[in-house]
Amino acid sequence: MIRRYGWAIGAVVGIVAGTALGLGTQAWQESREASDVAARAAVFGHQDDVPGPVDTVRELLDQDTHVVVDPLLADRLPAEDVARAEEALAGSDVPARIAYLPYPDTNEVGYTTSGVGPQWWTGVGETGHYVVLWDNGSTVSGAVGLEEQFVETRTQGQPGPALVRLAQEMATWEADPLPTEPAPPDDVDEWGGPGGGIGFAALFGVVIVLPAFLMLRWWVGTRRRKVA
Repeated sequence: MIRRYGWAIGAVVGIVAGTALGLGTQAWQESREASDVAARAAVFGHQDDVPGPVDTVRELLDQDTHVVVDPLLADRLPAEDVARAEEALAGSDVPARIAYLPYPDTNEVGYTTSGVGPQWWTGVGETGHYVVLWDNGSTVSGAVGLEEQFVETRTQGQPGPALVRLAQEMATWEADPLPTEPAPPDDVDEWGGPGGGIGFAALFGVVIVLPAFLMLRWWVGTRRRKVA
């Protein structure tokens, strides 16, 4: 009986095993995705502790304007350009500020490209957008209470015109609220769910696996007849 129905039994066992493996793999993938979302949610609200402002940042916090400038660099910016930038930021629908600072190449503790910005906008504390414009033309952007924006305007070249261009761009930035939880996983399922996956597996089996199975059976039967 086993010899007679062995091929059929093997085919059924293969189909059942393949389907079980596919469903098990999908369940494992979904479990991994759920664990990843939970892990991201656990650290989503974490905020790094910002150290107290260094001397340079304290001088910025004393300036009650939208454009704040390190006193050592004040003579590099034409007054009319500063006024134009101040006007652009003052007319922005979303609060926006710019700090013009020397690029960190000193030994001052805490005065780094990644540290100065957070010290400054944390010290100001106003909801809005912030950009540090370094004297080498590079920028660091940040935000308080809003989704961070990224500078697209060219800020290289003469600092005065670069300051104006930056201010005009920032005046167009919107107030995108910070997300309160991780983005949900992508629910796009190319297979249409478990049913679609099983259907595709069945189609694959009929078109490829079954013909190969029948061809193998025919070949084995032919060999046996030749041996007999």
